Amino acid sequence: MRVNCRRVAFLILVAYFVISCYTGFLLIQRRRALANYENQRIRALTDITNGNGDSERQGEQLQYRQNFPRILWNLEDEGMVAVGNNTKPEFIVEIWGKAAISLYLWQHIFDAELGPRMGGIWSYGTKRFQNIEFRFRTGPGVTPSKVPKDTQNLVLTLNVRDFTKIDTAKAWLDALSGFPQLKNVAVLLLGNEQCDNEWIKPYLVSNKGRVKVVFVVYDSPDVDNNLFYQWPLGVATYRNFPKVKSAFIPTSIQRKHMCNYMGTIYVNSSRQVLLDLLSFPQMKDKCYVKVRHEWLPEETAQSRDNYLKVLAHSDLTLNPVGMNPECYRIYEALSYGSIPVIEDVLTPGNCGNSSGFSVSAPHRLLKSEKAPVIFVKDWPKELPSILEKEAKLTLEQKSKRRKDVLLWYENFKAKLRKRFVSVIQEKFFGVHQFI
Repeated sequence: MRVNCRRVAFLILVAYFVISCYTGFLLIQRRRALANYENQRIRALTDITNGNGDSERQGEQLQYRQNFPRILWNLEDEGMVAVGNNTKPEFIVEIWGKAAISLYLWQHIFDAELGPRMGGIWSYGTKRFQNIEFRFRTGPGVTPSKVPKDTQNLVLTLNVRDFTKIDTAKAWLDALSGFPQLKNVAVLLLGNEQCDNEWIKPYLVSNKGRVKVVFVVYDSPDVDNNLFYQWPLGVATYRNFPKVKSAFIPTSIQRKHMCNYMGTIYVNSSRQVLLDLLSFPQMKDKCYVKVRHEWLPEETAQSRDNYLKVLAHSDLTLNPVGMNPECYRIYEALSYGSIPVIEDVLTPGNCGNSSGFSVSAPHRLLKSEKAPVIFVKDWPKELPSILEKEAKLTLEQKSKRRKDVLLWYENFKAKLRKRFVSVIQEKFFGVHQFI
């Protein structure tokens, strides 16, 4: 009887092992299939032809991929390139993503992969730069009681764009007292659109708190490149904006729209002024316009795909201010080689100039990095002449400009990656790198 019980137990273990392996195999296959589908869908959305069929587009893309210009900010030249796992990393830094902007850091800036855990309750990935291994965790399953208690070095990503989320952010920072081995803390902060982030200051090391450095979104006057560093808003990962590969963006084919404007219209705003301007008969056929009068947090698959397709088919993307001058659309347009035309005015609130920048707000980060964008102060006065100049450009000039835009954006992300890693090295481990 005992032998039979052992045999049954052994068979159960074997069956469990086989089922586990098969389940893992299915998950890997599913991830590959989803990745292939996403890449094919993105390519389909950028399928811009002049009526000569796919062969022209495919030939142009192949030539572009083969001749894609070298990234000017080459991390290998600075010793910042990601390395394999042949040697044990000297430091491990956890990144806990409690805001969608963490996905912009991980997937777009770090160009790192992310895999599901526990059926998607949380997601996990690793990426190594020099002597640091970054471990990223995100999802609803990432809670103070579930994350590793032996964490020593942490980047915590928080969203306080809405004042109602401040209590949740404070609860996370207060919970860090329960991690006995924690030595270093940084915060990647999607800050308030009026740059009112006073609530975090008691948590800074300068006020005997634990946070050594904050990477903050929007033109906060607190940015000093010492305790506060400015960070871009990036693309709307919470709406599943994809990681677009520059090499697959066709650059030498005529695009359908000279410009586009897609967004939410607010009463008595410059967005309404722009919409009225684009409604004039002489302007009506120049831009693709699709607006709504109520902001929606989510997109349908159809509306998202339409948005991506319009970006890929537009030479210019218009960006009037909303609650803040910076918006996701700026970086989303850059992803497709479409020039952002950006309203360069401050919105009400506390955003403004900073000792950490030699250029003035708004859009300090874009200005300091000489972004290939067009700034405007007054839509009715400036947009007609911008579109007039645009109409005179040759396809060859537009093609070169698209390549320059895509190259700038790749360099921009690489520079942000180097800056982020360098700041962590200096603030956490006393290793000084050029930033």
